[in-house]
Amino acid sequence: MDADTRAMLAGSVRALLQSQPADLAAGLAELGWDEVVADYGATAIELLFTEQGKAGVASAALDGVLIAASGGLNPSAARQSLVVHPFGSLASSVGSGRLCVDGVVLGEPTVAGSYVVAADNCAAVYAVPTTSVAPAEPIAGFDPSSSLSRVRFDIAIDDAREHERGWEFAIAAARRALACELIGNGRAMLDIAVEHVGQRHQFGRPIGANQTPRHRLADAYVQLSAARELVQIAYVSDRPWDATVAKTYAGYAVDTTSRACLQVCGAMGLTSEHPLGGYVKRFRTLDALYGSWQQTMRAVGEQLLLARVIPRGVGV
Repeated sequence: MDADTRAMLAGSVRALLQSQPADLAAGLAELGWDEVVADYGATAIELLFTEQGKAGVASAALDGVLIAASGGLNPSAARQSLVVHPFGSLASSVGSGRLCVDGVVLGEPTVAGSYVVAADNCAAVYAVPTTSVAPAEPIAGFDPSSSLSRVRFDIAIDDAREHERGWEFAIAAARRALACELIGNGRAMLDIAVEHVGQRHQFGRPIGANQTPRHRLADAYVQLSAARELVQIAYVSDRPWDATVAKTYAGYAVDTTSRACLQVCGAMGLTSEHPLGGYVKRFRTLDALYGSWQQTMRAVGEQLLLARVIPRGVGV
């Protein structure tokens, strides 16, 4: 994708996200997004999720990434399905002939015909009709704008339809997309903080002229840039390990960025009226999907200690 095409697509996606459509999938369809993804693949996914992160908008676009990367359901079933995502300590499992589900869905549960569920402790993926389980419960709490709903049920395996799918690679695709969205979120926070320190004055000069805020924001910029490079490597290699590392570092980089931006913006950055607060809350939600950066960093460290081998990089 050349620079002009990327700029044009980014502008179109940005305008769509800023309009906050009730159905992002329908808006993307009007843009011919399926053709864009067919032509540009990973570059298009990266662009979409980076712009979504910058806009601070929640959507169920991640479901399409997972379903497509797993080999997909048939098109009509995919459109009527919602993926149940692990979130924080919430997870699904299989045992004693039963499927125990506890996770979140990103879309409107009332329009879904089935839930797509992957258990943590087995390779199978299950489709469960929404009519056969308890209704999803909207989550308010910390970040109600993320429109999450919690799905909890415990059913016999025989009541679910099993699909053999490459879910490990689906999770890798989700982590790459989430890393892009996290980086977009961090860039938005950094833009807000840079504007603030350039306009806010103390003792007759902008606070951005002082070394401490400049150094903290510079560190955040470097970490976000490094995170983007890791995402690029993960897309080139298409390896689950690289996807995990990319999302882990993206979460760490945005955590660093959020703390730096909150410090330089001061108390007003903590208020609901200030735009920074919304991005900080959105970051926490994104980070909790498919393992927070602290959780996955521990998992990466344990795997390295167990294998005692550092995986080869791309092209090595």
